[in-house]
Amino acid sequence: MAFSPGAWPAITAILLVHGLFAAFPATSVDVGDMLMMDRFRQWQATHNRSYLSVEERLRRFQVYRDNMEYIDATNRRGDLTYELGENEFANLTQEEFLARYASSYDGAGDNTGITMPASGGDAELWSSGGEDNSLEAPPPPSMDWRAKGAVTPPKSQSSSCSSCWAFVTVATIETLNWIRTGKLVSLSEQQLVDCDQYDGGCNRGSYNRAFKWIVENGGLTTEAEYPYTAVRGACNRAKSAHHVVQISGSGVIPPRNEPEMQRAVAGQPIGVAIEVGSGMQFYRSGVYSGPCGTALAHAVTVVGYGVDAGVKYWIVKNSWGQTWGEGGYIRMRRDVGGPGLCGIALDVAYPKMAR
Repeated sequence: MAFSPGAWPAITAILLVHGLFAAFPATSVDVGDMLMMDRFRQWQATHNRSYLSVEERLRRFQVYRDNMEYIDATNRRGDLTYELGENEFANLTQEEFLARYASSYDGAGDNTGITMPASGGDAELWSSGGEDNSLEAPPPPSMDWRAKGAVTPPKSQSSSCSSCWAFVTVATIETLNWIRTGKLVSLSEQQLVDCDQYDGGCNRGSYNRAFKWIVENGGLTTEAEYPYTAVRGACNRAKSAHHVVQISGSGVIPPRNEPEMQRAVAGQPIGVAIEVGSGMQFYRSGVYSGPCGTALAHAVTVVGYGVDAGVKYWIVKNSWGQTWGEGGYIRMRRDVGGPGLCGIALDVAYPKMAR
């Protein structure tokens, strides 16, 4: 394994820590590398990370150090509405992170020819203004379905399963079921991963197609009955036939229309797809404002919206666990025009439930 000359201070630090380079003069080791190694060791202990070889630990330390320098440099800018921070993904390169956590959504082929039943949906109430379609009922200036007790805690898809689409499908239905029944029930993502033949299980999928499958299946069962395993297995048809919650169809919001999205979210959470923007891997707090493009690759759930110091934002529930971001959520800038920040306004859908 070959290393550049500039890497030797870090290599020396690791060898000293391992007691494998005791003859090397410690005074020649860069103090910054030793301090960074201490941070890395603390990070390993916090997140229960271990490596099989010194070489692999060195490689991960170098990635960790690069990430910490990027985080510190970004936060020092002082012109951003958000902050980055160390988290469980700090030992992954951007390419590794995107491949494992942000390449789960596949919207291609959503129009499969499957007929979806037409039905009323809460999102449509805010679009029409009620029975009199000549009225446009303005949505409230802010909405947070979490504050109503209508959202289950953020879950984790894990690095081994590209199933963000299933988490969005389930999250939107969970809150709609609460709206209809007053009961918050955690539903099964694994049922979709195993049984939804329109999607790829742990190999990407679409909430649009998942809504269609749920209608055809007759509903979803609970997470407790069909728990998440982060691998695709054989469909447990007995469990899948236990229909705790049913939907009657789904609806879509026309692309590039954030005002319409706001009216929809005032009625119920919605599913969206985004490109994971620069630094989002380490997002800690604040209103994320990019940079990012519109190559949709990750599905998330919009569960509210608001304004912070004049900056409008969406409240977005993710599937990267609760230690990421603001307890598993990210606030993303709203009303930026066109496709929306990171393409958030390009592929918007929500479930419908019979009244």
